Amino acid sequence: MTHVQRSKPLETCARWPRIAQAAGAGLVLLVCAALLFAAAEEKAPAPAIEAPGLQAPDLRAVGIPQVLLLAAFAAAVFYVANWTFLDVRLVKTSRRVWSGLVLAGGLAGLAVAILIPLFYVGLPLGVILFAAAAVSYCVHRNGLVSENLTVLSRAHLARLKGRLGGRRAEIAESGPVGGTGRDIIFVGLDDLPIRLPTQSEEERLAARELERIFFEAVVRRATVVGLLVRGGKAQVRWRIAGQVVDGGELVRPISDLVASRIKQIAGLNPAETRRPQEGRLRIVVAGQTFELRVKSQGSVRGEQIAVRVIDLAASEMGPKDLGLSESQLETMTEALAKRPGLVLLSAPKNSGLTTTLHACLRHFDRYINSCLVFEPHVRLEVDNVQHVVLNQEDGSAAAEQVRSHLRTGPDVVAVDSLSAPEVAEALAAFTMEHTVLIGLRAGDAGEALAHLISLLPSTGALAGSLQLVANQRLVRELCPACKEAYRPNPEFLRKANLASRRVDVLFRPPQPTKTQQGKAVLCPRCGNLRYVGRAGLFELMPIDDEARDMIARGVGPADVRTHARKGGMQNLQEEGLELVIAGRTSVEEVLRAIKQTK
Repeated sequence: MTHVQRSKPLETCARWPRIAQAAGAGLVLLVCAALLFAAAEEKAPAPAIEAPGLQAPDLRAVGIPQVLLLAAFAAAVFYVANWTFLDVRLVKTSRRVWSGLVLAGGLAGLAVAILIPLFYVGLPLGVILFAAAAVSYCVHRNGLVSENLTVLSRAHLARLKGRLGGRRAEIAESGPVGGTGRDIIFVGLDDLPIRLPTQSEEERLAARELERIFFEAVVRRATVVGLLVRGGKAQVRWRIAGQVVDGGELVRPISDLVASRIKQIAGLNPAETRRPQEGRLRIVVAGQTFELRVKSQGSVRGEQIAVRVIDLAASEMGPKDLGLSESQLETMTEALAKRPGLVLLSAPKNSGLTTTLHACLRHFDRYINSCLVFEPHVRLEVDNVQHVVLNQEDGSAAAEQVRSHLRTGPDVVAVDSLSAPEVAEALAAFTMEHTVLIGLRAGDAGEALAHLISLLPSTGALAGSLQLVANQRLVRELCPACKEAYRPNPEFLRKANLASRRVDVLFRPPQPTKTQQGKAVLCPRCGNLRYVGRAGLFELMPIDDEARDMIARGVGPADVRTHARKGGMQNLQEEGLELVIAGRTSVEEVLRAIKQTK
């Protein structure tokens, strides 16, 4: 899912963590500058008379070849450390342990190479020290992936040989995008571009269709790409802004080749069409990096392939990027800043709850605060946050798992889709001393509060720590190129309490139009989908001292909501009308989103 803001374009170097990139580049420049200065100092004449006594070894007596060797070693440390920072996220292993081990091994190796007076003794020892750390990680990560994704192995060498040797002529002929003219590159988990052989005309057509499907999916902001292969055809579907859109139909042999290629680039077995398989890869489209989560399985209707498209730039989204108004953003940040404090987030299914929960976690300084989040599935990780998969179906076991992690003393704890009373009870005492974010499914803020109260054995902890209850929806935004202006009915303005405001024009989706030849006029921006992207629609219910007192006395959630409304709280309908007046969406779309309660 996505929110209102579109992710920022990423350059090619966006695949590397920024901190490691700056540190590595600074390290290489520092080593080169220091050694060049030392080489220049070597040429200075020695003094005629030297004072007797012990002298430290001359660490600067190096020449240009030694400078180049050390610079190459420092560059290798920088490259491998950056690759490790990326790879630990893809193979789902401990980021702190393995990234720290490789970086520490590289820094220690450089220190040994520089500080030992005998250069051709220190450099090999430094290389061995760094190689030991890097190889240790490679052995560990190779045990977590399939054979065709291993590194420093026979399969890895075979891939390198095929990419660098046997297909140079093909790469030169096809260019970086396979000759389709689309700026799209498929990248494997080993961070190398994926290029499958295209020897026949059918394979070239399949390659073009594969790139077309995913290029248009990214351009149209699709979140899921579906492929149903049955008989001699394959149906392509995109999920765009929550709606299923037809992506065309492929026929044999192109349909079989496209399905096979999707599984090949994701590291799956292309010959297996019945058993479920899962794989991952990345694509870079016009400088933007996306992760693809591929799932394939057989069914009575044929083989189904579903690819979830995840914008990696969304991993940088914070509360200010959710589309909150200025007053709502201030309310949200104030609630998150209070400690101890409990912030309750809620939404129906597929309404952006997980994205908002992750954005709130990014509000905290995760280098100072220890952050922990429990989720039913980990689809996207937040940097420096510990993600724990929690199955709440077994309530007692899940509660014990939560208590076990809480004993480690995290500063901020979040739970996505809370549903088990045992888990809620385990969190209750923790809210009295720490910051807790809870996400659950509900239709509005009052319903969310009632649901949380029903999960707790008592309202004592809730009354003492609750700061905010939020509810949200996702509404589709009108296409700015083809949206249609109209004058609203005065009766509608009166019923919507907008009669006092000067609202002369509202916008709605355009009516279908045709040319004189009877063909539909196609909007170049949205392709006649009428909507482009989605925006967050939020209802925030602040909990003040009086509201907390009402909760402690057992007053119903409806009365608490009434109290908040008297204090200026706006409901979903009122916030949606603001988006309508601003020309961002239509009345029909707001009503559709508000009616979604599950």
